[in-house]
Amino acid sequence: MKQKCTYHPTDTAHWYCEKCNKALCPQCVDAREMGGYHQGEKLHMCPNCNIPLQWMGVENIIDPFWKRMPQFFLYPFSIRPLILMIGLSFLSSFLMIPGIIGLLSTLAVWGVTFKYAYAILQSTASGGLTAPKLNTQTLSENIGPVIKQIGLYVAIFFSAGIVFAKLGLVVGGLFLFFAMLFLPAMIILLVTTESLLQAINPMMFVTLASRIGWGYLLMVFFYTILGGAPALLGQHVIQYLPPVVQVFLFTLVKIYYTFITYHLMGYVILQYHQNIGYRVDVEDFKDETSEKESIITASDDTESRILKRIHQLIKDGDHKGAIAVIEREMGSLRIKDPTLSLRYFTLLKLTGEKERQLVHGRNHLRILVHENKKTEAIDAYLECVSLDTGFSPAAIVLFKLGAWFNETGRSKEAIGVFNKLIKAYPADPLVPKSYFHAAQIFNDRLLNPQKAKMILNGLLSKYPGHDIIPFVERYMRGLSQTIG
Repeated sequence: MKQKCTYHPTDTAHWYCEKCNKALCPQCVDAREMGGYHQGEKLHMCPNCNIPLQWMGVENIIDPFWKRMPQFFLYPFSIRPLILMIGLSFLSSFLMIPGIIGLLSTLAVWGVTFKYAYAILQSTASGGLTAPKLNTQTLSENIGPVIKQIGLYVAIFFSAGIVFAKLGLVVGGLFLFFAMLFLPAMIILLVTTESLLQAINPMMFVTLASRIGWGYLLMVFFYTILGGAPALLGQHVIQYLPPVVQVFLFTLVKIYYTFITYHLMGYVILQYHQNIGYRVDVEDFKDETSEKESIITASDDTESRILKRIHQLIKDGDHKGAIAVIEREMGSLRIKDPTLSLRYFTLLKLTGEKERQLVHGRNHLRILVHENKKTEAIDAYLECVSLDTGFSPAAIVLFKLGAWFNETGRSKEAIGVFNKLIKAYPADPLVPKSYFHAAQIFNDRLLNPQKAKMILNGLLSKYPGHDIIPFVERYMRGLSQTIG
């Protein structure tokens, strides 16, 4: 059974710390770039103990291949193999001409197909569950393994021909049956040893199949079905289509099932790598989420790392330790991330640090107002006022809070916030607007036009040249008609 992350119970653990006895997923681990001779490599450290972690290995990360069959069928539809499949199929259909040119084009199509299929197998066997890159290096360089694989097929069928000729149909049929039975084992040996001689050595491929066990027979079962699928489609569906379409679809289907088959064989190597003595390194392992994780890693910043660390400390119940991490890591920097700000605000509340909560409350409210988080801002403000009735954040924060209190029908609280702004920041440019909003609330919400008129008259006399005066005058004309 797979071991899950201590801090993210739904995520599979990749690493284990012997000192604190915790299993960690990739997002919980501190990955540090190494220098010197190990430049480019990463050292994975425990965030709790600051010591190197042990990789838990492929067996704790991946599912058995029989549980991943839907993913095998979806694999060729990722962007790289899909482009190659369609391109080669178009090429095959448009160069469908008799003679040497048609033969050479067919050889080219299948040469490229098997080169990329072999790259899929090698990549998957090493832990790369995403499709290999589609470039010149992948398609043209190091064609030796592909030639050896062709040699493997030639050796099998040449030997089968000799057996049929010398020993008859029955023995020849049995030879061909066992050759097809152990063909996946031969291909796996070719990948793991890069030796054609070892791949066709019965002692080697029979031993390898026995090490894998019943899983090998299940793989051969799927391998046989995948191998026969193109022929069935061709016989029952594709043959009734126009010739050019026939060639295109039949080529597409054959390439599709070839990619699935090689991905399956590579995955079997990955799953049973310990049984067959094939090494898989942690740096080579890349699952389906690796590209997304790389984006997250690339965009990782100080606040993101702090969030990850304090999440672990909160899970461990160490609230003061989480506060210490935030204050140590941020230093004199002002927190900008709303999630980190909320965590810090809440931690200060939980630990009874009222003074520090009020100090951070001003910055926390500034962040919430900037993010337009109305409900969260109102709640945080009321929390701070409950600790200190004289609490006063920045003028712009009070101005926004007054408007939001009014929007939510809390008119008296809105008046109180605008009054606080006027008293705390009498010279601020927002004061005239605060007077005007307060007058509107008295008239529209609290049904007290006399109070509204008094505030507006004071506003006209105190700020005669302000930009808001035309609006005030227009509002007062309507107010006078109402008062009558």
